[in-house]
Parts: sequence; C-alpha cells; structure tokens
Amino acid sequence: LNGLFAMSEMALVSSRKARLQKLVDEGDSAAAAALSLNSEPTRFLSTIQIGITSVG
Repeated sequence: LNGLFAMSEMALVSSRKARLQKLVDEGDSAAAAALSLNSEPTRFLSTIQIGITSVG
C-alpha cells in the first residue's frame, strides 16, 4: 500500500502539464483529473504524505 502512495506521488510530480493538456483536449477524462491535481498539488501531496505516514 505504501508503494501505491509513493507511486501516485511520483506520477503527479513527474507528469508534464503540456502532455496532460493534450490528452484532455483529446477527451481523456483521467488526464483531466490528473491535470486538476497537477494544477493544485498541495492538497493531493499532503494527503499522499499522510497515507504514507499512516501505512509506514
């Protein structure tokens, strides 16, 4: 479970906004969610850190 949290964190941090926007423009709803999280990462990353701490 800890690995899943860490993987989610790294995926968000390493994603490129331009690529996500292209996917959103093509109608990808998952990319739209990722772009939303990428635009305001503080809440998501805080939640991930709490999850990592709780599991670890």
